[in-house]
Amino acid sequence: MKLLDNFLISKTSTLLDAIKAIEINSSGIVFTTHGSKLVGSLSDGDIRRALISGASLNEPCQSHHNVNVVYMPIGSSDQDIHAVLNDDRKIIPLVDEDLKVLDLANRYRLHNFVIMEPCLNGNELSYVSDCIKSNWISSQGKYVSKFESEVSRLAGGGSCLATSNGTTALHLGLETLGIGRGDEVIVPSFTFGASVNAIIHAGATPVIVDIDKDTWNIDLDRIETAITSKTKAIMAVHIYGNPCDMTAINKIAKARDLFVVEDCAEALGATINGVPVGSFGDVAAFSFFANKVITCGEGGALVLNSPTLVDRGAELRDHGMDKSNRYWHTRVGYNYRMTNMQAAVGLAQTEQLPLFMEKREIIWKTYRSCLEDAGLFEFQQALDGHCPSRWLYTILLGPDVSKSSTLVMSELKNAGIESRPVFYPMSQMPSFKNHAVTHEDNSAINISSRGFSLPSSVSLTESEVEYISSTLINIVNY
Repeated sequence: MKLLDNFLISKTSTLLDAIKAIEINSSGIVFTTHGSKLVGSLSDGDIRRALISGASLNEPCQSHHNVNVVYMPIGSSDQDIHAVLNDDRKIIPLVDEDLKVLDLANRYRLHNFVIMEPCLNGNELSYVSDCIKSNWISSQGKYVSKFESEVSRLAGGGSCLATSNGTTALHLGLETLGIGRGDEVIVPSFTFGASVNAIIHAGATPVIVDIDKDTWNIDLDRIETAITSKTKAIMAVHIYGNPCDMTAINKIAKARDLFVVEDCAEALGATINGVPVGSFGDVAAFSFFANKVITCGEGGALVLNSPTLVDRGAELRDHGMDKSNRYWHTRVGYNYRMTNMQAAVGLAQTEQLPLFMEKREIIWKTYRSCLEDAGLFEFQQALDGHCPSRWLYTILLGPDVSKSSTLVMSELKNAGIESRPVFYPMSQMPSFKNHAVTHEDNSAINISSRGFSLPSSVSLTESEVEYISSTLINIVNY
């Protein structure tokens, strides 16, 4: 349920309906509407006074609501909103030109559209409550195995090991493959720092290469030129959920006897010709952080597509203990396990994944239809047969736009729209200077300077996406 659902009520609804809504929103007020148009407000005090005067709980709200309701245009600045709010007026509706309520603002929530928020409307609470009632709250319990089975299915059938987060899954995958000191792993420059951190934690050297200017994924030609006698693996990062060219990458890897590691942190649900990402590499790592396609709050998963790797991966995840001889450590391992409660949330999320993907597809198509004809932006391209996961809607300012992405994001914030810069090139990270080999990465630098992400929560409506898009266009144009 969206925030607005607990604050908006038809003017023909009863006072009893208003009381119930106020009990849910805990803010002491509801706003009355006629169709989609704001027409009034009704506080708990208004209702109390009406009842004292002899009104019935079954009377319509319109008989007692305040028609002089205070509202502000959507996109009002934080400063203007603060000027209107006071001890008596703690919450106000934000409306479009037709007086349709698009959002609410109070002293603690002035940003109208957040970049990404989880949707926890399924069985999350029920499953977590079951964990608590049964006392199975740590790394053992039925939800861990159930969640691993679901992730395995979604990733094409490989063996799944649930982990504490996506970075530990990636590190665990490299260690399971035996990659370590003296080895090199080729990785794209345009990625999140966890990709490079995991390679360094494994003791290997990241070899940072440029990306394709259209897909924003690792450049195949740059892979070829970066391979040396020390190269042990190629890390394919499906950036923003857009699948890499895994056919070509696997062909290169097979010819050079290299491992392929899929970084699927942002790509659960993405496919290549109907085949799920996560099934193309030797190992694949997924993330279930709060802003990912599905979430466990924190959590990750390692998918292993070779049966011979499973026992080694499981032992490394669980302190290096022998599975058949408890407390006997056969390896130097890690505590990378996921808790039963995290898995309970994750399992409930997998049940909603088809709905999430359907909603994301609508959001992406709406953004594209609103923005592509403006001639102001460039968009990430997917290869034929590649179906992205639609993780975070991300665009580039066109080369002829005079404003910087930093200025555009700042003005979006003033309009109540949260945005986020894209990743910086890994070649520019001072922390990696002494740990990585860096190749020229002009495309990564160029995209990083022009890119930013827009609100992408599955709760967004088409009209909200249209509003965000029109606001963005106005900001870039003026």
